[in-house]
Order: sequence, then C-alpha cells, then structure tokens
Amino acid sequence: MKNDFTQKIVSVCEILNEFNVNYLVIGGTATALHGYYRLSSDDLGLKTEKPDFDFWYNPTYSNYFNLLNALDKLGIEVKEFKKEKTPQPKKSFFKFEFEEYTLDLLPQIKADIKFSTAYLKRVLVNINGIEISCIGYNELVIDKITNGRNKDLQDVEQLKKKRNN
Repeated sequence: MKNDFTQKIVSVCEILNEFNVNYLVIGGTATALHGYYRLSSDDLGLKTEKPDFDFWYNPTYSNYFNLLNALDKLGIEVKEFKKEKTPQPKKSFFKFEFEEYTLDLLPQIKADIKFSTAYLKRVLVNINGIEISCIGYNELVIDKITNGRNKDLQDVEQLKKKRNN
C-alpha cells in the first residue's frame, strides 16, 4: 500500500477505535488491506489520487453515538444528529469530503451478510500499532460480486490472483 494512503486510513481508524466504534473497512480500502491496491475512482469513474475510505458500521444505537463522537473528533459537525429525537442508525449513511480523502460510513452493504457475522470473521490488520478491523476475504468477495460494478469484479479477479500466488 502507498505510504500516504496508509497514514490516512490509520488516522481515521485510530479515532474510530478511540471511541469504541464497531466498524469494518470495506470496498477498495479493504481490497488494498487484503493485498491488491488500486487508485480510487471519482463519481465519473476516473482514477484519482484522493482515496475513498468505506466503512461499514454496526447500526446499533450505542455504536451510532460512538460513531458520532468519533466524527466530531474528525472535525465534522454532528450536533444535529446527536439531537435527533428518533435516530435511525440502520438508515444513517454518511459521506464526507475531506481535502485528502473521502469518507463513507454505511449502516449496511448490498450483500446479504449481517454485520455481526462479518464482524466475527473480520481480519485485524495492525499498522503502526493501530488495529484496523477489515471485512474478511470471503465476505469482501461476496460484497464486491453483489455490487457487480466493473471495478468490483476486477478487484475480485485481482484478489484471487494474489491469493493463488
């Protein structure tokens, strides 16, 4: 993985860990953590140096508020979410544009996989003393196939090649 990419993901995960957020790194970042790094793509499908970090978070109420506290530390205004009278963690998708990266936080993924099941099968990656919870290989492949986008299917091919070498 590229050093700059690594530093950015570690800094985000360090804050999520500090606030005891139950999360899994998914998407292209998980693909990189499993051994195949590629540049992110923007909304038009063009390659970009700006990484896109995708996280699947456990949408329980307590974890939702842990996530809001972590987002606050990342410099995101979350007062309106903390004041919600009837928060709906299972429907709360967040996308934030930072200067150096994009951060997506999803309460669910397209694949028919429960968070609790995937969390038990997670891979823990330790980078610079920070433990990163990453979706397991099999669940990552299932999710990417379910997404069905060209880049996801190409990721699956590359992951399988890496695994067979």
